[in-house]
Amino acid sequence: MVNELIRAIAKAIKYEFPQCDIFTEELEQGFESPCFFIFCEGQREYDKLDVRFLAEHTFVISYFPKKGNMDCWEVQSKLQRLLELIALDDGSLVRGTNRNGVIKQGVLHFFVNYDFYMKKQKADDEYMEVLEVYEKTRK
Repeated sequence: MVNELIRAIAKAIKYEFPQCDIFTEELEQGFESPCFFIFCEGQREYDKLDVRFLAEHTFVISYFPKKGNMDCWEVQSKLQRLLELIALDDGSLVRGTNRNGVIKQGVLHFFVNYDFYMKKQKADDEYMEVLEVYEKTRK
């Protein structure tokens, strides 16, 4: 699921910033700015009723600007709207929450969470072939 979310984030960013490179595994040495780096910072699952569970995914999108902090603030405001709702490969939409960004050492770090409920695959129950019941009553 993490890879599918990364692809959806990358597709949304590429649509808005077609001139920028997007990295998902690691930054190449000597990369050219402006570019983005998408990283899943953490994933958690919480069991809920029966086969349901809550999956939480925290992403950090780092933006390496060409022009400086003014460029970072502009990109952050675009990412706020762009990553609010992303489309997965199957067409379903996922809402991003806790969207915020910080600039450290000239690089924008934008944080977003994608949390949703999922169902576990449940094994089919085995049924008995024959059931014999012996019964009798008391006096």
